[in-house]
Amino acid sequence: MSIRVRYKLDISISSTSAEERDLGNGKFEIVVDSQNEGGSYKTTVIGPSVDVPIQLPNVATARMIGVRTNPKNPNEVPEALTFKRQTILGEAFVITPLATSKEGYWFFTTDALNALFCSNPGTIAMEVTIFVGGD
Repeated sequence: MSIRVRYKLDISISSTSAEERDLGNGKFEIVVDSQNEGGSYKTTVIGPSVDVPIQLPNVATARMIGVRTNPKNPNEVPEALTFKRQTILGEAFVITPLATSKEGYWFFTTDALNALFCSNPGTIAMEVTIFVGGD
């Protein structure tokens, strides 16, 4: 069974808070029906923890993945989380929310992702939400 995957990216960068979008403005919307399975999943990664397996909901092989991180308690300062692809020895990516923001994001498309691991070196619990399409 095919599923529909739609994602939108709207990124603008302005030289002042008036939001002129003079330093960059990109809007992208992609719709594909080529993926067979997908879903979303939310979990809590307590701190400190190392190489916690992150579920890839409803897929054995992910081809599109979006990750959102935020503190479980919205009154706390968010921690940077490290993610590794495929194995605990895999390439590491750090998601750090921008200053004054409580949320971090990571989005990518790939030919095949079978496993994802998360480390939280901090002291607060962080929520991780995964959106995935694949198989």
